[in-house]
Amino acid sequence: MSSDKNLTERFYRALKKRSETENMPGIVILESQLDDHPESKDTYIAALPEKKISLFSDKTGDNTWNLLGDLIRDDNGWLFGYLGYDLKNSVFDRLTSENRVLIDTPDLFMFSPSVLIRIRDDEAVFLKGEPFEPPVPSYANEFEIKGLKPLITQQEFKKNVERIQHQIKEGDFYEINYTYPITAQFSGDNFSLFRKMSDVNPVPFAAYIEFDDTAVCSVSPERFLKKSGNTIMSEPIKGTSGRSGLPEEDEQLKSQLMNEKNRAENLMIVDLVRHDFAQVCETGSVKVSKLYEIQSFDTVHQLISRVEGRLSEKYKSVDALRACFPMGSMTGAPKYRVLKEIEKYEIYKRGVYSGAIGYITPDDDFDFNVVIRSAIVKNNKLVFPVGGAITSDSDPDDEWRETEIKSRALTDAAKM
Repeated sequence: MSSDKNLTERFYRALKKRSETENMPGIVILESQLDDHPESKDTYIAALPEKKISLFSDKTGDNTWNLLGDLIRDDNGWLFGYLGYDLKNSVFDRLTSENRVLIDTPDLFMFSPSVLIRIRDDEAVFLKGEPFEPPVPSYANEFEIKGLKPLITQQEFKKNVERIQHQIKEGDFYEINYTYPITAQFSGDNFSLFRKMSDVNPVPFAAYIEFDDTAVCSVSPERFLKKSGNTIMSEPIKGTSGRSGLPEEDEQLKSQLMNEKNRAENLMIVDLVRHDFAQVCETGSVKVSKLYEIQSFDTVHQLISRVEGRLSEKYKSVDALRACFPMGSMTGAPKYRVLKEIEKYEIYKRGVYSGAIGYITPDDDFDFNVVIRSAIVKNNKLVFPVGGAITSDSDPDDEWRETEIKSRALTDAAKM
């Protein structure tokens, strides 16, 4: 995979220079980084936007998804970009995002590229634009991260977990995804940060976005939603353990993923995704094709399931995305109730985090990840949120340790 990554960087450097010269900012890289993963085959590089939309849902309201649908219909081509978490306010009535904004980004950013490259097995194919041979970069690109710290204390986190568990026992909800932000000062090259993060933790759904003065460096192991023909598929992750360099200890950590707590967390989100699918799929077509599969990455083991269904003929891609948004693994259950509660417990506006990055094809197919293990950088400020599912069985100290494990994609990269 290293040769593919080098080729990706060469094209990125060349296209970044062109985007600056031609004043056409906007690059999306969707990078597959695991040779032995069945869903990790193609890398896409999209750049030099021909048409784009950048929307804030507090201004466009219920019309936000319609505007995305209009772009899909009118453009009739490839689209790349992200759906931010706070688009939830355009899915459910009476939801708002009133918390502190750490990095101000649009809730939706999508564009049609004039250059689109697919890389597979170290071979580049131009799907759009005139082919060119990228030069080898002749300079090193470095970055520096200072003042890395969480914006809450472990004690504050523990107190909120206990409050959440009280609500669960009162029957208010079953499970909630509770997160907090880690912040830092950042200087240097954004793409170099992405490359270091992906070196620490290679994943099948990595993504890099650069537009205006913002960059998103995502080393996500999780798929939100994929559409191929009339089939849609989601692969929720719930259940995380760290890795060990000692084989016997690593196997023990892996086996712990199958404990009752993790299986219960995973099953609740699987049921939530099935419910989301039922809104847009043919009756009787929704099924769980994979339950409790353990996948191993460089820094973590994860418990992953798969839900599939046949999209009803009366619905388009934008309808499926809206029905399932945000990803249940990043909310909890039941979705509408916990979306309101998350706003009360968290101290920041999630923004891009917990949303989805991906593409839509000319055939109205798509593939989007879940924005986790992701650093958002703007104006020398870096935000890296972490969190996890809280249930009645959660141990507050264990949940804190799990967030520290999830932060390794950034903290280890900062040490390299």
